[in-house]
Parts: sequence; C-alpha cells; structure tokens
Amino acid sequence: MAPDAIDRVLRKYAARLGLTHAYSAHSMRATFITTALEDGASLEQVQKAVGHRDPSTTKLYDRRGYNPEKSAAFFASY
Repeated sequence: MAPDAIDRVLRKYAARLGLTHAYSAHSMRATFITTALEDGASLEQVQKAVGHRDPSTTKLYDRRGYNPEKSAAFFASY
C-alpha cells in the first residue's frame, strides 16, 4: 500500500471510533518505537523491526524525552 492510502484507511477507522486527535501512520510509527524502547527493546532491535538503516533515524522517533512544556518553542514570544 502507498503511504497516502495507509493514512486514509487509518484516519477513516479512527474517525469511526470517535478518536478526535490527528492520527497518522507516521504518528503510530513513533508510538511503536517509543513503546518498544520503554518496554526494554534495544535500539538495534527496534531499528531492525522498523527497517531503518541508521540508528539515528530510529532515535528521531523516540518520544520518551519529549516534553513540549520544556521545548524552546514553548518559551518563544511571537
């Protein structure tokens, strides 16, 4: 399936379930990676599971340290 088709199917079923957040295949990929790492999988294992060649790509999806309230953008004045 093409990435756009996967997103359409995912959003269709999310809407049917009444989920109001913006769900996408990409966001679910990040959730999978973060959850696997939280549950003790090694970075190498997760990297292989998601098909990344470089571990730094997998690290980009890891949301364990993400805290929007501590983000520099949170403190920026516009």
